Amino acid sequence: MNLSEKRNVDGDWIATLLSLEFFGTCMDHKYLRRNEKNVFCIDCNVQICKHCCDTEAHFLHRRLQICKYVYQDVLRLLDIQHYFDCSEIQTYKINGEKAIHLNSRPQAKDARPSTKSKNAASCVTCKRYIQDRPNRFCSISCKISSAPPKKRKFCFSSEAAQIVLEKEHYNQEGSLEEKKSSLSSLTDVSEDSEALLSNLSLRPFMRLLKRKGISQRSPLH
Repeated sequence: MNLSEKRNVDGDWIATLLSLEFFGTCMDHKYLRRNEKNVFCIDCNVQICKHCCDTEAHFLHRRLQICKYVYQDVLRLLDIQHYFDCSEIQTYKINGEKAIHLNSRPQAKDARPSTKSKNAASCVTCKRYIQDRPNRFCSISCKISSAPPKKRKFCFSSEAAQIVLEKEHYNQEGSLEEKKSSLSSLTDVSEDSEALLSNLSLRPFMRLLKRKGISQRSPLH
């Protein structure tokens, strides 16, 4: 596991994700349609547009699609759950798919904490009302903020670390297979040489005699 991959698994990328403002214009593709930056590249830790996704720089990277829900940035639960533990976070239905908020939704200055907080029906961090009783947070940022710094790494899905470990294992297996292949080819050559030598040794030794030339008679006089 290299340093960049380890850093991303530890969660530096999530802090960047929560601090960015999406849906701005991508200057690399400013003359193309639908060039808003609504994708986050986990491996590069930057926001990109849909056209950037097709480039060599991001083609094989892990990415997250950012959506809008009531003027707020949200993520599809199906996408983010592979990299972050989304348990106990309130979900919302958007076009038939479950989504969660990146950050806590802004509240009015005169807003009061939910009266249902005693019944665990409000966000532990910001006290915003939560629809589904088992949940404790209204957004990803609220869940991270509620955890002590030393325990925040446990918020991240074990699948994210597993993906990196599998990638590293795959690379190691690839190099191992290459070594096996090269050794196998050398073994084949060695076996062929031994077979050739054995065939020569099994053949009976034949002494090649030079054939005498045709005798020539002396000319008649």
